[in-house]
Amino acid sequence: MPALALPDPGTLLLIVVAFALAGGIKGVVGLGLPTISAGIMASVIDLRAAVGILIVPLLVTNLWQVLQVGGFGTLARRFGVLNLAAGIGLWIGTEILFSVDPRWMRIGLGVLLIANAAFQFSGRIPTIPRSGEARLAVPIGLVSGVVGGTTGSQGIVIAVYLASLNLTRDEYVQGVGLSFFLTGLVWAAAIAANGGITAETLPLSAVALAVALAAMAAGTRLRRHLPQARFRQAVFLAMALIGANLIRRAVLG
Repeated sequence: MPALALPDPGTLLLIVVAFALAGGIKGVVGLGLPTISAGIMASVIDLRAAVGILIVPLLVTNLWQVLQVGGFGTLARRFGVLNLAAGIGLWIGTEILFSVDPRWMRIGLGVLLIANAAFQFSGRIPTIPRSGEARLAVPIGLVSGVVGGTTGSQGIVIAVYLASLNLTRDEYVQGVGLSFFLTGLVWAAAIAANGGITAETLPLSAVALAVALAAMAAGTRLRRHLPQARFRQAVFLAMALIGANLIRRAVLG
């Protein structure tokens, strides 16, 4: 397990900032906790240490998100194959993450954040008919899992895919949360198998969870008062800036 680069007070401050921002954004828009928290933490500490810290808040906040809206059995059945494929991809991606130079993972996460922001700003999210879901479930799930496992940014591909299915707002938020929770269980097992969950990361995960839950609750209350489109644009701009900084640090050292 790579050693954290900061002394304890600095590490705690980093985690509080990362999960306050990520949890608040997740409360408002329904996603972004692993992407934003991993991006912020990986700007300072090893990405492999960052994913070990974020996995517990990821699981708990997504379970909470799923339980906010009842009757999720239909979505669980509808996206079962998608989530199974994503779980397999996540395990593969996590094995890659723990076996290659972490600089390349920082670059990968940075490129993913910038590409996702550009895609969202373009407004060109295609519409996929219900009849096309069965054909796309396995490839979308595998790609999403591998990308998430290698970059610590779980589920961006699935989040974009679900946005193209004409789901209702509640179905989308719940579908994203359900997918992130189910595949997160696999991700947690893969991270643990590679030594990413340790006696060092668990106390930090507890701090991250407390901050994320408080921020997510505040974000959920703010959701009805904020212009959703403008806030999403600000979120994706922030993601792009975080991504650019990750690439800068990986290239310049």
